Amino acid sequence: MSTNVVLVATVKVRPGSESQFSAWKARHDQALGKVPGFVGSDLIPPTQPGGNEWTILLNFRSRENLVAWQNSPERAQLLAEAGPLFEGGSYKEIEKAGVPADQAQGSVTEVIFSKIAPGREDDYRAWSARMEAEQAKYPGYRGMFLQPPDEVGGMWTSIIRFDTAAQLEKWMNAPERAAMLKESKAFIEHEQLTHLATSFPGWVPIDPATGKGPPDWKAAMLVLLGLFPIVMLEMKFLGYLLGPLGVENRSLATFIGNFISVALTSFITMPLFVRWFGWWLFPKNDPTATVKGVAILCVLFVLEVIVLWKLIP
Repeated sequence: MSTNVVLVATVKVRPGSESQFSAWKARHDQALGKVPGFVGSDLIPPTQPGGNEWTILLNFRSRENLVAWQNSPERAQLLAEAGPLFEGGSYKEIEKAGVPADQAQGSVTEVIFSKIAPGREDDYRAWSARMEAEQAKYPGYRGMFLQPPDEVGGMWTSIIRFDTAAQLEKWMNAPERAAMLKESKAFIEHEQLTHLATSFPGWVPIDPATGKGPPDWKAAMLVLLGLFPIVMLEMKFLGYLLGPLGVENRSLATFIGNFISVALTSFITMPLFVRWFGWWLFPKNDPTATVKGVAILCVLFVLEVIVLWKLIP
């Protein structure tokens, strides 16, 4: 069982000192990255409009690792530097067991997996801290969590949260982010983006080039293509297989049917259709791709109806 502990710090940043605080946080994270047992950090901006209370979450593998950081001269120096930035010089800390509890319910999330060039980890940490400082300036920002890989050569995980999808999209398309992404090509070998606020999360992918998913109507057409035959076949055969249960307990029978439908759609039909229609979900240089895809899907819909009409009169 995990023995992770979290250090929760709250600070009230003096008005007008936000940029200095961001620079300090970058140095703070860079120092933390070299501490044994450090897992990741999360920064949550003020939750009230016009507020100035920020929350910093530091995740360690054990209490011993946390205490070592608290007693380190690097931390003491950083806190001394930050004193003038905080109202009353206050830096309040609370220790909690377990991983960070609630990752901002009700927000939209972008998860980024990054493959870092060997030996460039410190460059990536410093770059991530500067990226965090930039995105914190955008409305709706709820925080960022950065976690290094468990094994050498693994993927780094960044979790970015905003209040709404529109606010997240504004940051994802921001010129500041575009400029920093160009800079990151020197040490980021590969990135994979996953948006967790799509209409069909887990069923449709995100385009790594843009960080966006396909239009909802395209995803809906693929879901319908895969879900319709499954439901029709269940209507034909599931009642027979369930026997008296399907008659005596409609609630349980319906739950079993829905469970089967969702499982088959998630693990069989949607993965296949996303692979086959990837050219249509994310058309590159073919302006006719969307029309072609719709035409093909309409033909497939008609074929499904005809075949199942004959099979299930």
